[in-house]
Amino acid sequence: MSRAAKFTLGASIVTTVSIVTGVHYLQIRERQTMYKGVERDEQRQREKAQRMADLRRNQEREKELRSIQPMHTSPDSEPKRLA
Repeated sequence: MSRAAKFTLGASIVTTVSIVTGVHYLQIRERQTMYKGVERDEQRQREKAQRMADLRRNQEREKELRSIQPMHTSPDSEPKRLA
């Protein structure tokens, strides 16, 4: 085999290995990035569930407080407390 043929074969092997390694590295990074998106979605869902639970708790507390202290509302003014 000539020196040029050996050089060409070696260069093509190095290039091929570099490309395959680079593609695998990019796939791993892309998979990690996608998984971070899943983690962010799960965190948002947990936060939303927490906000909904807080809202329900506040609504129940408001209902309880309104039953303890009735409010009088007139059509043309804001709600006023009964003394």
